[in-house]
Amino acid sequence: MPIKVTTPGGGTYQGIAAYLVILLSRFGLFIAIYILIGVFYNTAPPHIPSTAGGSLTSLHSWVQYFISIFFWPLSFWHPTLTLGKWMPTGSITSP
Repeated sequence: MPIKVTTPGGGTYQGIAAYLVILLSRFGLFIAIYILIGVFYNTAPPHIPSTAGGSLTSLHSWVQYFISIFFWPLSFWHPTLTLGKWMPTGSITSP
């Protein structure tokens, strides 16, 4: 079933033309820019998964990569623990 889009002006588009109408709308441009920022923000060498093999580990790495692209704004969030800082006390028996 091809994509079918009707614009507010009454024009109806199908297939590739509908895809282009969606992509060039305000929302489509927002989504495209959002994804591009995520790709460029997450393409430092340690973030790009390896393509060697078809193993489950490789698939897991690619899934993590795409998750990091879509949730890149969360990388700016650095929560502060307000309940107190953990400090090692050494031994349970020593005060």
